This record gives sequence, structure tokens and C-alpha cells, in this order.
Amino acid sequence: MNRWTRLRWRLRLMRVIDWLLGTHLVDEAASGWRDELEVIQAEITTLQARLEELDASRGAILRHLCLSYLQLRQIQSPDGWLHFDPQVPPEESAIDILTRGLVTPHWARWRITQVAAEDEDLYTYDLAPDWRALHQDARGHATRLPSSLLDWLEGQLGRE
Repeated sequence: MNRWTRLRWRLRLMRVIDWLLGTHLVDEAASGWRDELEVIQAEITTLQARLEELDASRGAILRHLCLSYLQLRQIQSPDGWLHFDPQVPPEESAIDILTRGLVTPHWARWRITQVAAEDEDLYTYDLAPDWRALHQDARGHATRLPSSLLDWLEGQLGRE
């Protein structure tokens, strides 16, 4: 016998007792259950709002990580810092992270170029960030960046 079947039998028994004694046990029990359900629904609403806040924070942190990585790449190799070759393992990981942090939420896009190769298709990726949108996001309250990274991001506005 499952939980719902037991509950139905208890309610039937309470209705019979209500009828015999002239009481309102079922109504009182149902009222208590309604109150509990309202409390649970309020808690669920609060938890959903908190989950949305945490998801927005996660996105901002991932964006911060991606911008810091791009700044480091520019310092290390100023010529091809937006060019990625998936044949190099660290760059393959970077492509995945940049895709999740910038491309999927539409802060950037990939320009994919096919490279001539024997018997297999090879591609290289060039990242094209939307510097203006990233700068507006950073200037707003969504992403709190350190001043050095914010200055670097402002410098990228001239690249568009």
C-alpha cells in the first residue's frame, strides 16, 4: 500500500468519524495542510530567486575569468592572442571555456577557418568579442572587474 492509498484511507476514516461525532476533523486537517503548502510554496519561490542570483553571479565570474585569460594572452603574444588552434591542448580547453563564458551568452562569436590537411578536417578559431557590450556590462553592476582589467577592456573598444 503506497502513501497516497494510506492517505485516502485515513481521510475516509476521518470523514466517517466526522459524520458519527458531528465534528470537522477533515476540514481542520485540510486547513493545516493548506497552511503548510503555502509556507512550502513561499520557500520554493525564495529558493528560485536565490538560484537565479547565483546563476547570474556564476556567469559574471566566468566572464571575469575569460577576460582575465584574454588579457594574459594579449600580454604573452600580442600578435595572435585572439587566434586559437584546437590542435594545441591548452588552446582546446580555452576554446571550451571561452565558448561557455563568452560565445554562448552572446558576448562574442567564433570565426572558424578550415585549414587544408590530409584526410581530415582541421579548423582554427578566431574570437570576435563584442567589446562594447562587455564594457557596458562591466560598467554596469553585472560584472565587478578590477580597475586594471576594466582599463584593459576600455582599451579594447578601439579594436572594433
